[in-house]
Amino acid sequence: MRKRMIDIRKIAIAGLVLSISFSAFSGCALKSDTPIVGKLVGLKSDEMFKIDKLLCSKAEYMLVMMNTANRYKSDFGGNIDWNANVNKDLTMTDFVKDKVKEDITMKYALSAMAEKNGVSLTNKEKAEIQTKASDYYKALTDGEKKYTGAEEKDVENLYTNYMLADKVYSKITENVGNDISEEDARVIKIQYIRMNTESKKAAKIKSTLKDVKSIVEGGYQEFAREAKQYSLDDTIERVMKKSEAASKYELEAFKVSKGKISNIIEDGNNYYLIYCIDNYMKDETAKNKQELMDKEKEQYFNKEYTAFLNNIETDFNEKEEKKIKIEDSDDMSSIVVFD
Repeated sequence: MRKRMIDIRKIAIAGLVLSISFSAFSGCALKSDTPIVGKLVGLKSDEMFKIDKLLCSKAEYMLVMMNTANRYKSDFGGNIDWNANVNKDLTMTDFVKDKVKEDITMKYALSAMAEKNGVSLTNKEKAEIQTKASDYYKALTDGEKKYTGAEEKDVENLYTNYMLADKVYSKITENVGNDISEEDARVIKIQYIRMNTESKKAAKIKSTLKDVKSIVEGGYQEFAREAKQYSLDDTIERVMKKSEAASKYELEAFKVSKGKISNIIEDGNNYYLIYCIDNYMKDETAKNKQELMDKEKEQYFNKEYTAFLNNIETDFNEKEEKKIKIEDSDDMSSIVVFD
């Protein structure tokens, strides 16, 4: 019998939501090349993993497992075949279990770095955690409590370690990426014409582009109409990030003022004429600046994170993890963000 396949695009969308909820720090969905692996002997049946001195109970682990499964179930309209294949080698159950392991071990590893980085929770934060943990635990159904084996203290531990993790990440990366300027991140919108010497002689191309510039600047024609007529590219409009500009014509585009046309730009066998629609897209520039900062923070953090894990003892209870099954019941629907 042919196994049912789950649309990987829906998985990706739901996974993005979960990345933001469970493993995102200042917008970065982090991954590590240093996984937490199990030893042959070490952890008890009610212990899932240990990072340095920090222990994660099975109940804490199961809370995240249930929460993650419930969110996927909600995103898929309340019904998932957990045995369906995401790809030929991975079922939906395996996918969620891998996701949970990656997310919670990274959160707890960050929490384990708190003391080293001088990070702790304030009395106000501790009080907030107690309130959230109490409210969440009271809202759990009997079926959810039975499935996770959790008590209120397990929920409180989970909230504590997740909040510490976020504070540690912020502390480690607080000064990273701050040197990125608005100019570094500037985003522009242009229209352009590209012509190539493979189809026409250089002299003819230069003459054509010179005429185009003249009639557009004279107000006799719109640049877009000329671009559609002469450009070799189907697309005549581009939004460009300075941080990604590499070719000569891309770099030159950032020198053109709004509403102006460039001089003819020779770039290899190509000749360009650029009209600048907007030389500073404010919202897009702000978004790009944040993305550049997040990327630098992520790269810096991963170095620190890997160095930390390489110098401590870790253990993961792979035997117990293999026993975990995802239950699909109307009694299982609680969703929460533990940050």
